[in-house]
Amino acid sequence: MAAAGIQFCFIKATEGASHVDARFASNWKAAAEAGLVRGAYHFFHPAISVTAQADLFLRTVSRLEPGDLPPVLDLEAPEEWQGVPVLNRALLALGWLRAVEDHLQRTPILYLSPAFMTDVLHNASVLEQYPVWLAQYTTDAAPDVPKPWTKWTFWQHTRQGTLPGVLSKVDLSRFNGTLDELKALGRAPVPATGEISPA
Repeated sequence: MAAAGIQFCFIKATEGASHVDARFASNWKAAAEAGLVRGAYHFFHPAISVTAQADLFLRTVSRLEPGDLPPVLDLEAPEEWQGVPVLNRALLALGWLRAVEDHLQRTPILYLSPAFMTDVLHNASVLEQYPVWLAQYTTDAAPDVPKPWTKWTFWQHTRQGTLPGVLSKVDLSRFNGTLDELKALGRAPVPATGEISPA
């Protein structure tokens, strides 16, 4: 992927309170060896203990090297959130974000779709402090940015991407900045923004 011009990647580390991706360790090491700016993410389930989910991620990604991207909380599956009172939904996400931030001393990134933020989290202002990685598959030049944010940091713009030597379709994302700013995000808790550069 690095040879194809990819500059960064996010690698699934954990899901729920017990699942560690079988390929995480090898993918994590290989990404660094290939010179990719790497980040790790956790797939969240609202019915499972927030503490247990944060603990699993932190046991799996116990430290970040200089240059690694901040940890990511992946929020999907709107149907799983239907039984959670609206006022509690953002607090569940916040519990994970704060626990991971306190341990790793890095401001995490929140991954979700604009519709998820609006329909499930009701544009909770308490999440504004975290950079957002938006999943929206559109031919537009930029994604819709839901409140309370006014800008996006990463944008997953397709699930149908192709790369040389990769037989299956892949997710592709862009960073809202330059390569230098991407690398700076790996060193600082607050991301910079700039011109859109594909990656």
